[in-house]
Amino acid sequence: MSKVGEEFMAGVLDHLPSILAFTAPLPNSYDRIQPNTWSGAYQCWGKENREAPLRTACPPGIPNGFVSNFEIKSFDGCANPHLGLAAIIAAGIDGLRRHLHLPQPIDANPATLEGKLSRLPKSLSESLEALQKDNVLKELIGEKLVVAITGVRKAEIEYYSKNKEAYKQLIHRY
Repeated sequence: MSKVGEEFMAGVLDHLPSILAFTAPLPNSYDRIQPNTWSGAYQCWGKENREAPLRTACPPGIPNGFVSNFEIKSFDGCANPHLGLAAIIAAGIDGLRRHLHLPQPIDANPATLEGKLSRLPKSLSESLEALQKDNVLKELIGEKLVVAITGVRKAEIEYYSKNKEAYKQLIHRY
């Protein structure tokens, strides 16, 4: 992996709990981000590790170890792709600015490493809490947009807490 690629990806990994406020926008999104579901429930990265939320991939026919791209598993289908990508780019820029380094990749199922890895937010409330503490994303994305996102997400939390069957509407809508 190139130095630039590593620094960018390290920024994304560092800000991943906050990024979820953009990429997992509904309370129902967190029902999917569970251990052992290939959705990435722990704050880690891996090489070809389907259980890691950030995963590097090597294309077929390329020498083993050459990284051509990375993927983010914790990106819900209900998310606005533009806002999600904005949060990812902002986090990556921070990684480049601070010359962050990735920790060692996780090659095993993160759920088997209990206590060694941080669990990503288990709810939209937890990811909003992480976003409120993330001054870098607020600065790079813009305070006004973060305030608007936070307001919308809090309204979603309230709506879903009062309407326990609301998730069924998502099935019909999407």
